[in-house]
Amino acid sequence: MKNQKEKRKISQESFFKDLTESAWKNSGCDGISVFHCLSSKGILKGLYKFSGGFFCETGENLFFENDEQFSKSIFSMKPFKLNEGLASYYYYPVEIKGDFDLSEFGRENLIFFRFEKFSRGKLNYSKISKAAGEIEAAMENFYMVDFEILKTYYYRNIVSSARLGEIFASSIKTEDSYKTIISGLQKHFGFDRIRFYTVKEQEKKLIGAYSVDISGRVKAIDYDKIILEPGAHRFADIVLEKTDKDYSSSYGDKVFYLPLKIENKPAGLLIFDNLLSQIPISQEEREMLKSFASQIAMAVDNINLFNKIEQLSLYDELTKLPLRRYFNSRFQEEFYRAERFSQPLSVLWIDIDYFKEINDTYGHQIGDVALKEAGRIINSSLRKIDFPCRYGGDEIIIMLPQAGYSEAYNLAKRLSGEIRNIKIPVPFSSNKEISLTASMGIASYPADASKQEELLAKADEALYWVKSHGRNSIKAYCEIKNETGQEK
Repeated sequence: MKNQKEKRKISQESFFKDLTESAWKNSGCDGISVFHCLSSKGILKGLYKFSGGFFCETGENLFFENDEQFSKSIFSMKPFKLNEGLASYYYYPVEIKGDFDLSEFGRENLIFFRFEKFSRGKLNYSKISKAAGEIEAAMENFYMVDFEILKTYYYRNIVSSARLGEIFASSIKTEDSYKTIISGLQKHFGFDRIRFYTVKEQEKKLIGAYSVDISGRVKAIDYDKIILEPGAHRFADIVLEKTDKDYSSSYGDKVFYLPLKIENKPAGLLIFDNLLSQIPISQEEREMLKSFASQIAMAVDNINLFNKIEQLSLYDELTKLPLRRYFNSRFQEEFYRAERFSQPLSVLWIDIDYFKEINDTYGHQIGDVALKEAGRIINSSLRKIDFPCRYGGDEIIIMLPQAGYSEAYNLAKRLSGEIRNIKIPVPFSSNKEISLTASMGIASYPADASKQEELLAKADEALYWVKSHGRNSIKAYCEIKNETGQEK
């Protein structure tokens, strides 16, 4: 196990790696090279190079002693441009100022950063100027009297704040958004473990999302559910800020709790610990994490908002069933799977009987209750692999992967009975309540159809047969064929 100093040490090499990587991204160049100017020898000695996403030491040396123009440009201490064939270069000097140890640089204090473009494209001097300014400020911070402290401060607060900010901003675009956030934090700080909890305001609970360990392994902790009330749990007290007790003190300086807030409302909780390595979490790390709290909270809020919008775009708010466009996408995937693996796939098409009359007689509010109750029954009666959808109006389609006619018919029979048991109170009617019934049509692949559109059409045809023969029953397309003795 590395000791604290070894674990947290920021070397010169890692400093230049992050610095050149940041400049490379911000400048739009093909590469960034770092040279130490040995003016007494007339050499720009190559130190490091970042290009194409890779960082390495470089042995490239440039001799300028016998090149008058090159030498003049270097000794003028001003940036200069240089073209060689298709390549374009921009040299930017940075003088290291102050009282510091330059043993690594042979006591000469001039560093050149070369911005490189190897293609026919032009250097973007506006972007380069901005990146060069950031380099100069970073170098000034890095080489100060209090060497290690200021290097760490720079590394953590300048380079990595941009990197973590990028992670927080991009997390909304990823499928595993919360994982992206805690993995980014763990990768940067190197804690033994990070746990992330989110606040479910409607449920009044603090629910575990993910945990990441020092190896980078992420696992779900959604089994950890805490009632969000004062006194219910120390995590709840921390999130609600209902206690003056410092829970971190129970573990010395090896644990740090970071509650997240959005517009002064609890949004979540991050817990960082080094309980395994027993390395203290420094005050600097705590302050830096606090400075990120608002960014993380905003990212969490954006993720939640994005998920809510996505949910609304894919699911019917009334029945809680997926909408037609979501069904079409899944249906295409499942049909392909059924073809590939020679598995059956059935479609059950349901229509609430006399739904228009219910709306016209009792009003749309009663009609909405009818659809809501039907959706509830269907959602609670299916297998995990089944996929229902509100196809339009009062029509509901259920896709049944790995199910043939008999399995589909058994489900339809069960749903029909459940729907008949629905009683909707209607105080202003003579019977004070109404009951529902449903007509259902079934078609199966490959028995009834060989294509997606054909399968839906056959299920619809079976449904039409039921509706034209008295409603409130179930019919499979294969039964219609057998009764009529011909292909429909």
